[in-house]
Formats: sequence, C-alpha cells, structure tokens
Amino acid sequence: MIEVRQLTKRYGPQTVVNDLSFGVQPGRVTGFLGPNGSGKTTTARMILGLTEPDEGSATINGRTYRELRRPICEIGALINASAVIPSKTAIDHLRWLAAANGIKRRRAEEVLGMVGLEAVAGRKVGGFSLGMKQRLGIAAALIGDPPVLIFDEPINGLDPEGIRWIRTFMQDLATQGRTVFVSSHLMSEMALTASELVVIGQGRLIAAESVEAFTARADSSVRLRSPQLDEIAVALAIEGASLWRNGDALEIVGFSIEQIGALCARVGAIVYELSPQRASLEDAFMQLTAKVCEYVPTQREAVA
Repeated sequence: MIEVRQLTKRYGPQTVVNDLSFGVQPGRVTGFLGPNGSGKTTTARMILGLTEPDEGSATINGRTYRELRRPICEIGALINASAVIPSKTAIDHLRWLAAANGIKRRRAEEVLGMVGLEAVAGRKVGGFSLGMKQRLGIAAALIGDPPVLIFDEPINGLDPEGIRWIRTFMQDLATQGRTVFVSSHLMSEMALTASELVVIGQGRLIAAESVEAFTARADSSVRLRSPQLDEIAVALAIEGASLWRNGDALEIVGFSIEQIGALCARVGAIVYELSPQRASLEDAFMQLTAKVCEYVPTQREAVA
C-alpha cells in the first residue's frame, strides 16, 4: 500500500503540495484526480523518490522509496512514456531493465506479451506511436512484478481498443491484490475503471473515498421536458430554483420531483418527462473542484 502523510513541497514562494495525507489500499484501482496544476505529478514524484519533500513522508508498504532494497520489484511506475532511448528496440529496452536489476531475461518477453507488443518486439522505440510507448512504459513498470503500481495518465495516446484494454488490465492487476494508483483527466474512464478516489486541488486534499461516495456529494438534478419550458422556467426561478437549458429540457437543482410536479400543475403545464439525474463523476469533479481550478470555463447561462 501507499501512505502519504502531511506531505508538503514548495518551489520558492509557491506551495505545490500542502500538508497532503491519504492512503492507497491494495486490491483496488484508486484514481488520482485534480485540476491542472493541482500537484498530482509532484506527489507521484515524491512517492517515487524523484523529488524530495520539504515536510512529511510518502511510504510504500511502510518504507520510503530510498529504503527499498530492490525498488523495481516493490513499486512500478509509468510517469513519462517518452523517457526511452529511441534507437533501442522494445525488447532490448526491457532486457536492459531486467539485467540492470537482476531479473531473469525471459521476464522481458513476458511483460511485452502482457501489453500486446510481441509483434513489434524488434522495432526501434523511436518509431513507436504515443499509444505504443504507453504500453511499453506499462511493461517496464511490470518488469519486477511489483505489488504496487503508479500510472500517470496511462490513457494518453491510446485508441478506443487500447483504452478498453488498459481499463480491464488495471482492474485485473488490482484483483491480483496489487495496489494500483492511476491519474487521469478522463473522468468517464475513471468512473468505469476506479473504485476509489483521491482528489486534490491546489496541493490540498479534497476527498479520499469511493467513487460512489464522491459522486453522492455533488448536487443531483431533475430533468424536465415540456412544451412550456419557458413558462415553467420563470415560475421555478421565482421560487429560487437553480436551472439551465439542456437541449429540449430543463435541468433543475435544489427542488425535488414532487415540488417540480406540483409547480407544473399550478401553472397548468404539460409534462413529457420528469426524472432524477444523478451526478456523474465529471459533474461531481467539476462542482467540488470549482474553487481550485487554474483555468475556469465559462459558466452555463441560467434560464431566467
């Protein structure tokens, strides 16, 4: 497992990671989420001993990275898929890693097969697409058969088949009892892949809980379809509802279905649809990180 305790990192006057604490348990995929500039990569680098924290600690199964006797056999990581020598072939890259760490030569062929790159084993890495480099980076992370894995944006560059493959692959690794910690900006994929989340913003912890618990904290809406949307919208706005137009429907927050139905009856409106809309992971992420986003999109215009 991974334990982060009161981790802090500063660069000059800027605090990139601020008193951050969380745990990542084995046997599940834990998503690591946060807006751009939130400190995710810096946190991952501190876990891996690549960046020295100013305060606090990050441990892998109770020890810091520098205390591990054979780090590659205890934690594997994909941080930068392009950090390979272009003139090396895929199989030579993995054989070099194996030889440098006292791992049997045949393990290189095993992990290359695990990520589906057997057919290009003899090709030079410089000619690989980003998606192929991602797969090679995952193979390298697995070379020591570690119980803990960190993947930073592993979906980048993958085609739809590759995205589906890596989703299943990470879940399979977790079912083997491994600790799988993965960051991504693709909320839809995290919703399908992860069961747990660690969410940070401006270097601080926002949430460390299940995907279900996190989405339940966001405001859910009610979807309303009617040929009299404008009239209903005015009546709801007078009552203090938050709402916006979504195609041929209204999305309404803060009112129950019963309250909206009663209001429609009062104004004599015909209702085609009135249904609860549970917040998605993307909805929850946008709501709960809105105050810590570095780049904020234009807000939806409310219906008056």
